[in-house]
Amino acid sequence: MIKGEVKIDFEWGKNVSFLALTLVIIAAFIAEIYFGLDWWGEQEKQRAESLNVSIAKVNAEISKVKSKADEALAYKDKSIEVGRLLDNHIYWSNFFNWLEKNTLNTIKFDSFTGDIKGKYSLSAKALSYSEVSWQTKAFLNDPFVKKVDVSSVNFTSSKDKTSLASNKGVSFTLNLELNPDIFKK
Repeated sequence: MIKGEVKIDFEWGKNVSFLALTLVIIAAFIAEIYFGLDWWGEQEKQRAESLNVSIAKVNAEISKVKSKADEALAYKDKSIEVGRLLDNHIYWSNFFNWLEKNTLNTIKFDSFTGDIKGKYSLSAKALSYSEVSWQTKAFLNDPFVKKVDVSSVNFTSSKDKTSLASNKGVSFTLNLELNPDIFKK
């Protein structure tokens, strides 16, 4: 075919119906796509709103659980502190029970000084020097005792004029060094 030999002629009357049909099909296709996308957008919007409601519920539950967890953690911390306090609690009654158990019947204590570090000074009275020695030995036989010293020993032989009782005996000061674990046993 040579250029310019064939004349193309478009017949509008013959092709208008085909053109109109094609335009209607294209318009229907575009409308279908438009309405389909619009429907899909609405569905996505509803799904997003439903998801936001679900997220809000989950966030509310998380905040409730978090507040309960904070309370539980605070309780746990308090219970740990209470446990630590109980583990380190000082029981002076344990010391006095130990002292009573390890004291001879003839020894009478007048005063007591000391602290929880394990060093104590006890003023006492005995009937004789030998009882002071026996008391010292009794203390030394106990596993809690680290050291025993007797100081300021005085013999008294006076008689109280207002009573028939005699103040005769030995006054002494007993210095003890004990294991501080005696308070925790």
